[in-house]
Amino acid sequence: MDKQVRIVKVVTRNFVMDFVASIQNMFGANLSSYEKMLDKGTKAIEYELKEKDIIMEWYRYEISQLTNGAIAILFYGDKK
Repeated sequence: MDKQVRIVKVVTRNFVMDFVASIQNMFGANLSSYEKMLDKGTKAIEYELKEKDIIMEWYRYEISQLTNGAIAILFYGDKK
């Protein structure tokens, strides 16, 4: 049985939400579009792990910026 788990998510910016975020930043709620992409991607990975009932022994995230408006999140590790 293979213990290795690899999940890749590519997340793009939402330009409408970027506009809302810029207004929020004016009022002190600092959450950039990059941070929102990270949050969206990591939550999608967590959801997939939960749906497949996978418990990890150890794991890592690697994040690569593809363009100014997209990132790739690589999740890897071993399951218990």
